Formats: sequence, structure tokens, C-alpha cells
Amino acid sequence: METKMTLELELLAELRGALTEHEIRSNLREDVAGLAVATDAPGVYLWVFVSFTGRFFSWAQGNHQHPVNDMAGAARRIATHVEGLHLLGGAG
Repeated sequence: METKMTLELELLAELRGALTEHEIRSNLREDVAGLAVATDAPGVYLWVFVSFTGRFFSWAQGNHQHPVNDMAGAARRIATHVEGLHLLGGAG
């Protein structure tokens, strides 16, 4: 279990770095093995997790996924998702 958690956290940390290239702020939450991606709404985050298999990033309650081996693509899709939330004026 320790190794799986470490791999998840490493992947999420790498994704966090990739998101900074899109000027998207996020915080790695080790306690839940998730990445809290900032939205326009104060205190509201888009949560990103690594799937049970360790092969995908998952966000928006699992409705969106992207392979972990395409970090740049995942960051681009998540940034686009967050920007869409900003345009809608919410984080839903």
C-alpha cells in the first residue's frame, strides 16, 4: 500500500508542476492522495486523483480521465476544464 500511495503522490506532484505552465494553482493533499486544483470560487477546488489501476488521472467525480503517461496532455485538459468552469462562473 505504501508503494502505491507513493506512486500516486509522485504522479500528482508531477501533474502539479505541469499545471503551473498553464498558470493553474493547485495543492497536493497527501492525506487524501489528491490534487486540489484552484477555481475562481474561493475555497472550491477541482479534485484530481489517480485511478485505482494507477493508469489514469481522474477528475470531475470520475467523469473525465487522462492517461498518467501523458502528463502534458493531462495538464492541458485539466487547465481547459478549469478555464471552462471560470467561464461558467462556478466549479460544478
